[in-house]
Amino acid sequence: MATGLERRKQLFNKFSNQLLLLKKNGIIDTTFKYARPYLCPICLTEFTETDLQDNSSNFLTLEDAPPDSLGGSKIALTCKKCNSECGHKIDYRLTEILRAIDASYFYKNSKCFRTITHEGQKLTVELTSQGDDTLTAYHRTNQNNPTLLDKFIFGLENKTIGPLLNLDPPKIKFDSKRVNYAIVEAHYIITFSKFGYTFLLNKEYDAIRQQLLNPDKEIYSWKPFVKDQFTSDKIGTYYVHNKRAESIFNIFSLKTEYSETLIGGLLPIPTIPIAEFVESIVGQKNNHMVLILDTTSYDPNADLFRDIAEIKIIR
Repeated sequence: MATGLERRKQLFNKFSNQLLLLKKNGIIDTTFKYARPYLCPICLTEFTETDLQDNSSNFLTLEDAPPDSLGGSKIALTCKKCNSECGHKIDYRLTEILRAIDASYFYKNSKCFRTITHEGQKLTVELTSQGDDTLTAYHRTNQNNPTLLDKFIFGLENKTIGPLLNLDPPKIKFDSKRVNYAIVEAHYIITFSKFGYTFLLNKEYDAIRQQLLNPDKEIYSWKPFVKDQFTSDKIGTYYVHNKRAESIFNIFSLKTEYSETLIGGLLPIPTIPIAEFVESIVGQKNNHMVLILDTTSYDPNADLFRDIAEIKIIR
């Protein structure tokens, strides 16, 4: 198995060679300052081979899409700054809400903390699900008022408390916008991993990149996703051929310790402005038109990083 540095070198060579190939064939006209360039797909800052070493303040890091905590794979490189900020500001929100949803279902052997109100005061319990609608509660003395805990246990044993107990639901700071941005990021990085710089350098995708870098502002508000409509065997990349809705369609999985959520995401081709694309999708939905997913013209084995003929077919 490749080490972290070896994997970074592999990815660097793959994407850098494609950049040079696109430049040589006149597909992009970017002027690079390095002989071996790599553009961070989020901020588009240029890096080179020396930036694979972790002795600088902003080096190239392995990027998981979806996040590693949700079963993602290391499929691209982003700079440390983008990786850290996206992880801290948006990625963990997605993991947090999925785990909270898991906790509400009490999957077998799952554990979670809840509070019980007793005599106007809070007791913390750790619940373990047995998978048969039975929950085992552990009361930790170091997390509770010992006197209150003793009175509570005494009441349970003598049946002066119960048989019903009210568990206070956990307080979750759910930020729906940042959860959406995390899914946008995963979808965007997956697309980058499959197509590289073939078309993603187009300015039409600047709104997506700016949104990931500025989650406090709403720049890219549309939510181009559907969930729970696929099975695991459908995971992969598709093309949508509906007129004025032509796009890349990725189906990917978000896995927690107990559940799996399948997401389908749309990304318009660069010749269609995103605002126009959104209007077209909404119009087709209102007219009950079905998006046509096509794989006959998508060759997953095509080398889109070294074969210029295949790259031109995509373009």
